[in-house]
Amino acid sequence: MNRFSLLALVLCFSAFVVSGCASINSASDVGAYQQKASEGDEAALKTLIGLLKSSDKLVRDAAYKAIISAGKPAVPMLIEMLNDKDPEMQEYAAGALGNIGDERAVEPLMTMLEKAQSRRYIAAWALGEMKAAVAIEMLVKTMGEKNEALQKESARALMKIGGPSVPALIAALGSSNPDVRKYSARALGIIEDKRGEEPLIKALGDDRRDVASAAALALGTAGTDKSIQPLIAVLATGDMTTKINASISLGQLDAKVAVDPLTKIMETDDDPYVRQWCARALENITGSRYKYKDEHGAMVYPYNLYR
Repeated sequence: MNRFSLLALVLCFSAFVVSGCASINSASDVGAYQQKASEGDEAALKTLIGLLKSSDKLVRDAAYKAIISAGKPAVPMLIEMLNDKDPEMQEYAAGALGNIGDERAVEPLMTMLEKAQSRRYIAAWALGEMKAAVAIEMLVKTMGEKNEALQKESARALMKIGGPSVPALIAALGSSNPDVRKYSARALGIIEDKRGEEPLIKALGDDRRDVASAAALALGTAGTDKSIQPLIAVLATGDMTTKINASISLGQLDAKVAVDPLTKIMETDDDPYVRQWCARALENITGSRYKYKDEHGAMVYPYNLYR
């Protein structure tokens, strides 16, 4: 080897020692830094964080997973990254913090959730993954913002937090913001907490159809026998989606007293989808098959999603 080749080799090795980036040509090379990063090696952590800007998606994904695997030692750098000017880096940071689950990240994530920026939904998601009850009121508030991704992730976060969210969600059913009412009803149904039953029954009469529809569906899991008669009532008077959701809930509640009302709606309602879901509910309650008239006027059995 001549002296020029030797010098090139030394320079290459030096670059590897300083940054670690020179040797990373594929996702498989990233693993060499994961163990060091988990031991708190700042150089390894900086290398992995730098790789989140790689043009190679496989490298970016491998670095992201390695940062999460590094765990708590990565938290201070990730918290700092929440203020990065690059929204992609903010998203990586919040996502990694949500996966790691260190309590030090809760307050910075709540600060991110409050800021007017494009990636707030990932802060909501992360707070949900961490089951951060301290963020409940803020998450209820962000369900009402005109940002669908943020609304959905805030609702999902409250669902993840679960029982501690229920009082705030019940209170939110009385919000002046219909989106907050709608997402609160959905969340109460997913949490399946019976404390939400009475407020959800009341919400069946909401003047917003999407709120009434969400409440009708939620009562299938958050309701008891007390919900059956109110659901039968909206089965006859609600709009198409509310009728469908009421029939689903009556099926879930095994509401035997609803057999006759469901049969009547199945036979007389103008909408084929309402008739179809009534037939499904009847099968779930009775164990028997029911034919309904489809959109072409043919008498058919529904494919039953319950079974």
